[in-house]
Amino acid sequence: MLTTMLWHAHARGALGEALAQVREASRNLPTFTSADPAVPRPLLVSEGDEVPRLIFVPSFLVGSGPHQFARMAASFTRRSRASALVLPGFDRTGKVPATWDAALAALALAVETATQGKPFALVGYSIGGTIAHALASRLEATGCAPVGIVMIDTIHPEAADRAAAFAWALGSVVERDREGRLISARGLLAMGAYLRIFDEWTPDRVDVPTLMLSAEATAWPKWPVADSVSVVAADHFSILDEHAETTAKLIEGWLPR
Repeated sequence: MLTTMLWHAHARGALGEALAQVREASRNLPTFTSADPAVPRPLLVSEGDEVPRLIFVPSFLVGSGPHQFARMAASFTRRSRASALVLPGFDRTGKVPATWDAALAALALAVETATQGKPFALVGYSIGGTIAHALASRLEATGCAPVGIVMIDTIHPEAADRAAAFAWALGSVVERDREGRLISARGLLAMGAYLRIFDEWTPDRVDVPTLMLSAEATAWPKWPVADSVSVVAADHFSILDEHAETTAKLIEGWLPR
């Protein structure tokens, strides 16, 4: 069983080996292509009339998802309509994107559904910041660019030690999931699929104002593409938990209105 294998690998300090096995096992999942995008409906996180609307982009680390943004969304004093994307494959359809382009095609459609032509900003957490940046590039090319991108503690995706950084993050989730509520075999396989297709990712130039919120206690290098950087006295996980209010205030103060 994948979850048992993961726990044993973590105990042996061999999560890197486990990730390789999860990547390979994910090849058995059903897939969709860019010509046939599967678009999970974005989840409404908060209501409000302020603009821009907020589109939260989660990480593809197992255990991640729209729920991580609830505390932060509730901390905004000026409420915007905020929705969180569901990464295809982490929903109930079971299909994962066959390619990185297929993933972006599906997510771009989800953004259009959630924004309905209104101004919006993309807010990506962890590797979700990289997804948000890639989405902004795709949407910008179609004339639907966001007014801003916020990256919340997005570790450098091009770094030579990217695999080690991801294994560290996964180990942290394992440590936090003592009751087994976050990690599932299905989630592990979906994560493995995204790890594979992320190898196709290449950075694009984006002409959109970008803010990086850097967790002070995270040792891994951050992606240096933002034109504004703020440091939060938090770690990679508490930045959306105990320190969610601080994170929300920094975003709120930066967003173009």
